[in-house]
Amino acid sequence: MLLMSQTWRDIVWCHWSAEGLLRQVIGWREFVWCLYWTQGPAYKELNALNATRPLPPLFTSGSTTMNCVSHVLEDVDTFGWTHHIPRLMVLGNLGLIAGINPRALMDWMSERFVDAAEWVMAPNVIGMALYGDGGVMATKPYAAGGAYIGKMSDFCKDCVFDRKARTGPQACPFTTLYWDFLDRHHDQLRSNHRMARQVAASTKLSDIQEVRIRAREVLSHLDEGAL
Repeated sequence: MLLMSQTWRDIVWCHWSAEGLLRQVIGWREFVWCLYWTQGPAYKELNALNATRPLPPLFTSGSTTMNCVSHVLEDVDTFGWTHHIPRLMVLGNLGLIAGINPRALMDWMSERFVDAAEWVMAPNVIGMALYGDGGVMATKPYAAGGAYIGKMSDFCKDCVFDRKARTGPQACPFTTLYWDFLDRHHDQLRSNHRMARQVAASTKLSDIQEVRIRAREVLSHLDEGAL
C-alpha cells in the first residue's frame, strides 16, 4: 500500500537502480498502473523534447521502404497488436528520433492496438517511447540506430538501406536520425548519466554536417510519405 500512496518521484528518487527493481521485483504492470494514476490527466500532454512533427503518412498508409517499419505496421494492421519491443524500438524509436508529437503517436496507437487501455498507453508511449515526460517513466530516451535493430532482429537483412551508414542516399534512416537526435538534443541530454557517452560521441563525428543534411532529407521524405 505504501507504493500506491506515494508519487513515482518519491518512490524512485535514486534513478540508477530503480528501473530494474521496479521491472523485475515489483512488476511492470503495477509500475505502469501506479505511474498513470499518480501523474494525472496532464501527463498525456507532456512533451519534454518539444517534438512537433505531425504523424507521418506511413502510419496510416503502411507504405514505406524501411523494412523494419513495414513489417511491424503489417503486424499491427493484421493482428491489432505487436510485441513490446517492436512497439518501443521500431515504432516508438522512429517517433522519438524523428521528433513526432507524443500525443499524436499515442492517439494512433490507441486506435490500432487491442490492448490500448489509456493507463497502458500514456506511460508507455508518452513516457517510455517518446520521453515526453523528461525522465519520469524511464531514466533515458530509448533512442537507437539501425545497428541496434540489426542486432535484435533480421529486418535489416532484406532492407534497401544500409544500417551501418549514417550519410548518403542509402543510409539507414534510423541511423541518420539517431545521430541527428543526439546532436539536436545535446544540451538537454548531456547530463543524463545513461546518455552522456553517446552524446559525447556525437560531438566528435567528423561528418556531423553531412548527418544534419541527410537528416533533413529523411525527415522531408517522411513528411511527404516518400520514405
